[in-house]
Amino acid sequence: MKKIVALALFVFAMLPFKASAQTYEEFYIFGDSLVDDGNLFQLTGGLFPPSPPYFNGRLSNGPVSVEILGTELGILVDATNNYGFAGTTSGDTNALNFLIGVQLPSLSTQLNTFLATAGTPSPDALYFLWAGANDYIILPPQLRTTDTQAVVNNLSDALTTLIDAGARNLIVPNLADLGSTPQERVLPTAAALTAITNSHNANLNTALQGLAANRDVNIIPLDINALFGEVVTDPLTYGLTNISDRCLGNPNCTNPDEFLFWDGIHPSARGHQIISEYATAVILAPQAIIPQADVALSIAKRHGQHIDGRLSALRGIQTSTDGRLGVFLNGNVNFGDRDTTNREPGYDFINTNITAGVDYRVTDNLALGIALGYLNSDIDLSNNLGDINIDGYAVSAYGNFVQNNFYTDAVLSYGDNNLDITRQTNFYNRTARADTNGNQFSAGVNSGYVIRSGNFAYGPTIGLKYDRINIDGYTENNAGSLNMQVRDQDAESFILSAGAQAAVAFNTDVGIVIPNIRASYERELADNNREIVTEFVTQPGIPMRTTVGDRDRDYIKLGIGAQVVFSENALGSIDYETIIGRENFNDQIVRGEIRYQF
Repeated sequence: MKKIVALALFVFAMLPFKASAQTYEEFYIFGDSLVDDGNLFQLTGGLFPPSPPYFNGRLSNGPVSVEILGTELGILVDATNNYGFAGTTSGDTNALNFLIGVQLPSLSTQLNTFLATAGTPSPDALYFLWAGANDYIILPPQLRTTDTQAVVNNLSDALTTLIDAGARNLIVPNLADLGSTPQERVLPTAAALTAITNSHNANLNTALQGLAANRDVNIIPLDINALFGEVVTDPLTYGLTNISDRCLGNPNCTNPDEFLFWDGIHPSARGHQIISEYATAVILAPQAIIPQADVALSIAKRHGQHIDGRLSALRGIQTSTDGRLGVFLNGNVNFGDRDTTNREPGYDFINTNITAGVDYRVTDNLALGIALGYLNSDIDLSNNLGDINIDGYAVSAYGNFVQNNFYTDAVLSYGDNNLDITRQTNFYNRTARADTNGNQFSAGVNSGYVIRSGNFAYGPTIGLKYDRINIDGYTENNAGSLNMQVRDQDAESFILSAGAQAAVAFNTDVGIVIPNIRASYERELADNNREIVTEFVTQPGIPMRTTVGDRDRDYIKLGIGAQVVFSENALGSIDYETIIGRENFNDQIVRGEIRYQF
């Protein structure tokens, strides 16, 4: 019990921040001493590794990276199954067999134990496999291999075994530069071992590309080699002062947290913490991409809605004039937020827009017009995941047809968006930046019937609105090995609405004041499920696929406003609109408009 408490306190003290979402229900871990959380120690009856100086059976002075990672991702301890054993190679042997004098579990043993005992893992389980280093650094040296393709083939076979057993989310780290470890860097074979490491990592990347071709499998690569290179280049950023020597047995090591290595080949607790923080940043990185298409789709919807006030005036529900030519200018502020869920980050947004248009009444029943719109959107992602700034421009053609008490409005819009994207990695102040473009298309038709009684008008409405957006793929910069390539994103919406509206006119000293209210039930007909595909720049060809779930399909839209007719030619209006019934989402808009007719 004391050891468990000590470990819990150790892990808690090392956590830099809490992950924004719990995505994975179970955690299965395979590999060597880099993931062994005490299995070898337990098997040898507490003899190896000697503890102290090692920490509770870990080959380090604290928890290994997967322990911290599981806690950071919110995976329960009793849902974590660690099969890792120190000394494991990629094949059927254990590098410590010679030292300890008994046959110890190998990677194949770990897999067989998993297959025999795991039952049916959750499809949302996370798997972690890290092995291969011992094939190249096993002692005595004559047992070492230089055949990196054979080692990678073994790892690929192990991953295939897990995939065949139902694994869908697999973390696979590559190897840090083995030639730079304290044990190996002083040997004449150091340069050759560095070359072997590079060959291994290149072959592993190719193998993972092949496995990632299966769209049902999500391979999450960890570029530990690039990470350690960055740490060695700038150790002070990570709180380190020594990146080349071992701490254990070193009289100069007065603070182990300033050393990258604990012994000749194993990272210190601080090193493992850095690895776990890096892994967390990699796993959560695609979450920051999810809101981009949602916000772009919202902008597409807004451009069409900005014409609504003008169409309302044209169809004469509120007032009419004899003028054939009309111009209008409106502006609005739209604000709201989406709550964080267990799979998607929340965000706050503020949209500001200005639209100007001109139209001509072709006949007493038909008016046609064109409008230009500009919209700026500022989005702040929750949990310090970054922000998005969008400038959007759109041209819209619109028309209104009135026959007795019936009317039909139609709008077509096309526009371009420029996105300025900042993604906070939450890893030692690294910020990824990117710029990209997108486009949008919207088409809508709305019809209704107006019943008039004196100065009061009311009636039913029905409408259809289609919106489609595309965001061009882009490559991030400024975040080192955490830079991502993001592929093209597409999203669409097709909404059927049915509702009612009412307005009443009052004569006042400033003009005719016409308050109005409206309500509509809206149903999303499009399939909102979509997939975001990303990959890390240093690990090309290994796509990480993030599925965005369906949104609420049914909700209510409410609006209230007032129009003021100052003269036969000049009009103004103010309007408020909100949505209710969408889970975890708040959307409100305030509009102001002035119009002049000739």
